[in-house]
Amino acid sequence: MAVIGARPAPRIIGLGRRPHSRPHPVARTRARSAPRRRARPASVASILVTIAALAALALFYLAQSTNVAAVGYQIDSLERQLSDLRSQQQQLLVRIGQAESPTVIQQRATTELRLVPIRHSAIGFAPTSTDSSLK
Repeated sequence: MAVIGARPAPRIIGLGRRPHSRPHPVARTRARSAPRRRARPASVASILVTIAALAALALFYLAQSTNVAAVGYQIDSLERQLSDLRSQQQQLLVRIGQAESPTVIQQRATTELRLVPIRHSAIGFAPTSTDSSLK
C-alpha cells in the first residue's frame, strides 16, 4: 500500500531491487465536448414559488401543532372530569353501604316511620301437617 507523498527508502548498495524506470507522462488530449452552459441565476418567479411553498409548509406545521395542543388540553380536561366522577362514584357507594346497614335501617324505621319492634309473645307458628291433633 502506497502512502501519498511518501518517498522511497534510500537504497543500500548491493542490496534491494533494481530501480524501475519510470514511464514518462503522456500528454492527455481532451475530447471536445459541447460547450458548458453556465448556471443561470434563479428567476424571480421560481424564488416566489419557493417562498410560497415554504410559507404554506410553515402554516401547515403551525396548524398541526395548534391542533395537537388543543387536543392535549381536551384530554387533560376529560381526565380531570373522569377523576371527579370516580370520586363521586366512591362517595355514592359509601352512602349506599351506610344506607343498607341494619342499624341505619332499624333507626330510620323507628324514628321516621314510627315502627315498633314486635314482642316475641305475639309471634305464633302454624301447626305442621304431621300433627296428630288436627285429625
